[in-house]
Amino acid sequence: MMTSLNLNPLCIPEIVLLIGSYLEWTDLSRCIRVSRIFHDTLVKTIWKKITVSGRSSYPTSEALRRYKEYIECLEFHHIFPKEYMTLHGCGRLRQITCNMDSSVDSSTRNDLSNLIKVHSSTITEFRSECSSLREIWEALLKCTHLENLAIHGTDILEDEVDLFFQVCKNIGALDMSEVLIAQLPSDFLDNRSGKFIFPNISAVRFFDTQIVDSPHPHTSSVCLGMLTRRCPRLRSLDHYNSNIKAQPRKRMNIDFYRTVFLHHPYTLTNLSDLHLTGMEIKDKDMAALLRQMTELRWLEAPDCDFGPLSIRELLSNEQEVSDNGRILWKRRDQRLCDTVEGLEFNIYSTKADGVVQAILSNCPRLKELTGPKITVAEIVDGAEWVCTYLSILNIQLEAAVDRETSEGMRKQRVVFKQLGRLTRLKHLHLTGGILEVKGFRTLDLKLGAGLDELVTLKDLHSLSFEGDEHQEIQAEDAAWMVNNWSRLELVSGVANQDRDACTLVNGIFKLRNVILLK
Repeated sequence: MMTSLNLNPLCIPEIVLLIGSYLEWTDLSRCIRVSRIFHDTLVKTIWKKITVSGRSSYPTSEALRRYKEYIECLEFHHIFPKEYMTLHGCGRLRQITCNMDSSVDSSTRNDLSNLIKVHSSTITEFRSECSSLREIWEALLKCTHLENLAIHGTDILEDEVDLFFQVCKNIGALDMSEVLIAQLPSDFLDNRSGKFIFPNISAVRFFDTQIVDSPHPHTSSVCLGMLTRRCPRLRSLDHYNSNIKAQPRKRMNIDFYRTVFLHHPYTLTNLSDLHLTGMEIKDKDMAALLRQMTELRWLEAPDCDFGPLSIRELLSNEQEVSDNGRILWKRRDQRLCDTVEGLEFNIYSTKADGVVQAILSNCPRLKELTGPKITVAEIVDGAEWVCTYLSILNIQLEAAVDRETSEGMRKQRVVFKQLGRLTRLKHLHLTGGILEVKGFRTLDLKLGAGLDELVTLKDLHSLSFEGDEHQEIQAEDAAWMVNNWSRLELVSGVANQDRDACTLVNGIFKLRNVILLK
């Protein structure tokens, strides 16, 4: 017993490993010389990921031969040394990442292809940023355990298309950004044989991805929508178009949305995570999607008018299903509001009455919410908030109350009490970042109005009231904030129109290293 109590902590592998987790690669390489324990414990960490770049040194061929068994990830940035391209026997190699200049010739891609082939039984992830993968597709097709494919800035030419789609049939996640696919396979549209079903894909991300020569009369977006519909196990979808003019982009987004979600029969019965940035979705179209979904975990649609129709489906006990061409309704095992963890929709929505209050009082698992206006009256007259896991709240909380009456102050305190229930809050934005709506007023962030009800927000990192030009925060209010919110780092907004009062408040924040952005 005495021996174990007197044991040097630096001889305990678990402690050495913990120390190593805080060190950079250069420091780790020095630490392995300290002792045998340090060497045997940290050598795996050092060699887990190797980055080959012209900006920093990288292991020599001799070191590679000695430690290649520990390599799990190889990352190449514009240079591809021969000793790395001829590596073999890396039994733990799981991931290869490469960034290639457009000037790289086919011989380098052939070398990379050979590296992939000799490790085809272990590689599970391939990530690239290069204009061509012509020599790579066949090697990826041989990777029997390939799960994740992420490509950026790649042109997939006509004679590569078939191989690309064959690779897609095997993977579980497809991430494409700024990718141009020359065309679809000749028999893609006729899918009666099921040849172009992608049974394993559970996550898809399309960022500025296009089918260059889409078959008439279909647009590129319709074709990408067809591809998405043919992923029956899809759980996560992320779609964004940014680099085209506004009107064509709007049309493309509508085409994609309707093809994926509004064509019967609905095929994506496992879908739960949706990120639809830049997509202007009407309330009725979002409602049509929600009524078909079995589970909703995350919905990010900042241009969606999430209104009463969508709220009805979020709270509904029933789900729309298709049975041999017939539309039926069945009772849900769980309402969507009982499963959702993140919601983001249009903060300027004109159909927002009661929406935010309904969400806050019906979504117990919610962790993040970005949404439109909610009023003090809606909160005072509404149900108690239940989303006690909420960490980010970004809304327009309008306080149109008479501040000269006790009733007006009582209503503000009721709202502060509701906010005080959200004990896990890290970021509280009370104006949604709006800057152009003159006269907008949120809660008075003063002790007299009920600020002290937020004493429970011990994890609060940031507070924002940008756009509200009516705040009268005093020194005692600022002192209360820094004394009760020990993790506060940032306050955004004009604390007080009076210059002297604002200087005092700013001084208090500055003493506690809290940044005040005006």
